[in-house]
Amino acid sequence: MVSKSFESKYAPQMMWKRAARIIREPADILLSLQLGYFIWRVPAWLDRMPLPQLLQALQSAPPPPSSSFDASLERIQRLIRPWFKLPMFRNRNTCYLRSLLFYRFLDPHDKSKRIHFVVEPSRAPGARLHGHAWVTIGDQLIEPPLPDILARTQSIYTYPPHAT
Repeated sequence: MVSKSFESKYAPQMMWKRAARIIREPADILLSLQLGYFIWRVPAWLDRMPLPQLLQALQSAPPPPSSSFDASLERIQRLIRPWFKLPMFRNRNTCYLRSLLFYRFLDPHDKSKRIHFVVEPSRAPGARLHGHAWVTIGDQLIEPPLPDILARTQSIYTYPPHAT
């Protein structure tokens, strides 16, 4: 067991090491703050405007530049992880919010970017419906549901309706 004095003595060092694993370049600080603000504000934006209008606004905002699509995806996943560990944001760590984050901040590098909302039909009368959301970049699915779930889903909304 680690003593309390050890924890308090080395806590700042451990905190800096964790921060160094997350923040790798100065621009990561600003992007992390933008991601946190986005996580905080999305529910209010959804209350104020219809989903198609919000998606149009997200689509028109330029994503942070990156060297490649994979680098963009890794960076966003790395920077959103700490936000979802905060008690005030834990309940927002859903496929819906993550898909909105990816739709807004992923750099598709000349590939089409779409967001998909689907419903999984109930298996028994009166059972709850389950919804899912993900982003596609070209033909690549970003955080889709498991294949067996994906096979039985029905699309309810895709934006934009046709790949551009």
